[in-house]
Amino acid sequence: MPRRARSSSPVRKPRPTGRGWVLFGIGVVALVVSAAFGRTDVLFVGLFLTVLPLAGMISVTMDRPRLTVTRSFHPDIVGVGETASVVTTARNESPRPSPPARWREYAPPAVGVQPSAPFPRLGAHQSNVAHGRDTIVLRQEVRAMHRGSHPVGPLIVSRTDPFGLAFAEYALGQPRQFVVTPRVQALSTGDLDIARSEGTEHELLRHSIPSADELIAREYRQGDPLRRVHWRATARHDKLMVRQEEQRSNPEAWMLFDTRTGAGTDAEFETLVELVASIGVHLLDQGFVVSVVETGSRQLSGRSGAGRTGTLGSATPTYDVGSADRLLLADLAAVDQDAAGRDDAVAELAAGLRRSGRAVPVFAVLSGGTLDELGALAALRSMCDPAVAFVAQSAPPDVSEVLVDAGWLCVPFAAGDEPADCWQRAMHGQRAAMLGG
Repeated sequence: MPRRARSSSPVRKPRPTGRGWVLFGIGVVALVVSAAFGRTDVLFVGLFLTVLPLAGMISVTMDRPRLTVTRSFHPDIVGVGETASVVTTARNESPRPSPPARWREYAPPAVGVQPSAPFPRLGAHQSNVAHGRDTIVLRQEVRAMHRGSHPVGPLIVSRTDPFGLAFAEYALGQPRQFVVTPRVQALSTGDLDIARSEGTEHELLRHSIPSADELIAREYRQGDPLRRVHWRATARHDKLMVRQEEQRSNPEAWMLFDTRTGAGTDAEFETLVELVASIGVHLLDQGFVVSVVETGSRQLSGRSGAGRTGTLGSATPTYDVGSADRLLLADLAAVDQDAAGRDDAVAELAAGLRRSGRAVPVFAVLSGGTLDELGALAALRSMCDPAVAFVAQSAPPDVSEVLVDAGWLCVPFAAGDEPADCWQRAMHGQRAAMLGG
């Protein structure tokens, strides 16, 4: 829900405009002339011109806007380069009509809000009317320029006195976070998102004879076949209940996300994040439960209780099927490089793979790593199928050499590379490895 605020605070304290400063200067000169030549008429002119800008400042201070402001985004989450509508609703809380003014939304450069525009005059507050003459809805299209969670707001209302001699700005309402996620590109399906080890295909299975934990009793709806009536649940609830078969799914995929501050540029890190986002969303679309291990401090939240292979209660951020793609992208929107890396990231990945009990797809997106970490990651090859590492161009050569020697498929990427192109190169490499093997 948007946050609401009725009080206003000055962004720029009341001050004279250019016109006001000119009149004040002329008034000061008139006062000096009147004192030098003893001209009483000039003295009155000087006093009048000097006091006039001060009166304008008092006017804009006393007649400040008193508005209730709410704000919403449509859609509420967008990707880099996409546009969204910012809808700002302002309601006059004063018993008098609002004075003439201009408005703009405060926002960082990453959000391209429109410049200052005229603010319509609002009628006096109407307590029993929802959307009367005291309310205005302001709309604007903004373009998300950079990934992150950016504050939009407060509403900046600026006004001058009737003679244009004084000016003030007021901030109304509270800011609301505008979430900009990394770009996501559609990736093609193929050998990278189906595991083959031990003859197990990681795909969604619907058993013809469901087990007991896959049967859910729900209330009877018109049109349900009587053969699905759950008589035990019917007796328990004293109303007609039917069996509902639940689709059983337990494919897993793991990702190692290098969030440590490395030698690469910010642009390279953004490409790394886009890779994680595109691969993660692709795997979720394919029905996988995706767990993400960060090499830096944990910044992703994920959800707990996903999966059936021991991830319940695990600290590893896990994303289940359904709306998990939105949750993953929202988490990735605020991810930043972390100067303090973790020593247990690969160990956490290894523990998760051991709980899986079989080889599962593993995708590492790396910008570096110590030899000990790389050795530990290379040793996990037998538990990964496939084992793919996307390695940043700035990473030391040891990263690819150690992993390739252990049987990992290493795919280099550089700042600005398209995730779809990197994925396609990985698919070609995996296909070549299968034909060569």
